[in-house]
Amino acid sequence: MRRRLPTLLGWALCVVLGLALGWLCRFPLINTWLTGWVVAMEAGWAAVDPTMVDDGISIYFVFITGLWLFFAAIAGPLTMLARRWARLPARPWWWTSVALWLVPAAVLDLPALLG
Repeated sequence: MRRRLPTLLGWALCVVLGLALGWLCRFPLINTWLTGWVVAMEAGWAAVDPTMVDDGISIYFVFITGLWLFFAAIAGPLTMLARRWARLPARPWWWTSVALWLVPAAVLDLPALLG
């Protein structure tokens, strides 16, 4: 029989792992935001910064695709393993984990990006 964590420790594991992976998720999120600005500049919706669009926008898409694949390769298996150790239903665990992945970027980076 597999050992499982008590419910309270299961949620604590979910929160700690979600915030730790959220710190890692900051990098693809910020670069996705930057890619959105580059697309807006190329479309003429925002003022063009020549240093950002000199090499074209395809490099941005290649870079963020790599970042998201790297994040998914780490976050998916770690979250699945942690979920197996906890006695929590899968649906609330995954929704809570994904929401916690966004918290560090919203707290640490969003004010600087919007300000």
